[in-house]
Amino acid sequence: MGLREDAARLRQDIEDEQNVKLRIALFGQPGSGKSSLINQIVGQSVARTGVTTDTTVEAQVIAHEELLLVDLPGYGTSRFPPNEWMDRFRPEELDLFLCVFAGKFHEADTDFFKELREKGRICLFVRNKLDDLWEDGRTTEELKAEIVADVERQVGAAQPVYFVSCRTREGLSELVDGIKAALEPALQEKYARSAKAFSLAHLEAKKEACEKSVYKYAGLAAANGLNPVPGVNVGVDMSIMYKMFAEIRASYGLTDEKVNKLIPSLLPLGKRVLDYGTKEGIMLLLKKFAGKSASTVVGRFVPIVGQAIAAAAGFGMTVAAGKSYLNDCHELAERILERELGIERQP
Repeated sequence: MGLREDAARLRQDIEDEQNVKLRIALFGQPGSGKSSLINQIVGQSVARTGVTTDTTVEAQVIAHEELLLVDLPGYGTSRFPPNEWMDRFRPEELDLFLCVFAGKFHEADTDFFKELREKGRICLFVRNKLDDLWEDGRTTEELKAEIVADVERQVGAAQPVYFVSCRTREGLSELVDGIKAALEPALQEKYARSAKAFSLAHLEAKKEACEKSVYKYAGLAAANGLNPVPGVNVGVDMSIMYKMFAEIRASYGLTDEKVNKLIPSLLPLGKRVLDYGTKEGIMLLLKKFAGKSASTVVGRFVPIVGQAIAAAAGFGMTVAAGKSYLNDCHELAERILERELGIERQP
């Protein structure tokens, strides 16, 4: 297969992947904190908190990167009897369900879970507002055990329950692990690229998923070869490189506002992330890595980009520039997270 054919296949692969979103639905009683949980999952205030979806006629759909998060209206209400609910919102088209509750587990949630189970859908149980879980004379562990037992009694089988607090962020790291474990590998990568990282391990998974995108975008940019790089006898499609850099930065949640609020010691790295994210900065990186060969690292990615692209002039340069930017974004996100977690970096 030649360069043109490899490029066409790679372009189609990228488009197909972008068109497929990871669809996670949240259901539960009003006041359980579904919108707050959505905001925590993506790391941004994207969902309107305080909205009671049981009185609406539509699901609240939040699109974020490669995620579609759906806050479902109440199931089994006077507005939405069970059969009508299933016909209208088609749960069979969603990838994963989170049953979110903050008090006693409700019968409507039980009925909905049983419907999902009959349809072979995966559902995780999330007890939100952990910071409000308190009863005089009883320990938190005793109260958790009682809730787990109640869920098991309601649904008729033992189920893991994730206890989280959107206020303190307690338990969110474990929930992320549970969500990823419930997904197939391709969807795990989408989740890793799009969701907020609550641990250093989550950041590493994000970096690994982003690296695959770097090879695809860099390969397509090198294959297109539209714009000559000044001083280098190689052409690169700069629009593709710019899109790649923007997606890497978005994956790590490094908005201009967040970077500009960094503490002084992180500002130089933050400035580098912002500067190299421009078209002028990308051109500087490409010139820096001119003549770079990808032959020593591209072997396992040949099935992704194709042999012709892997051998093309400029592929090593575009990969090196993309990975350099990825490393900068990763290091900055890592430093920010370490501060949030109170981790002291060794000198």
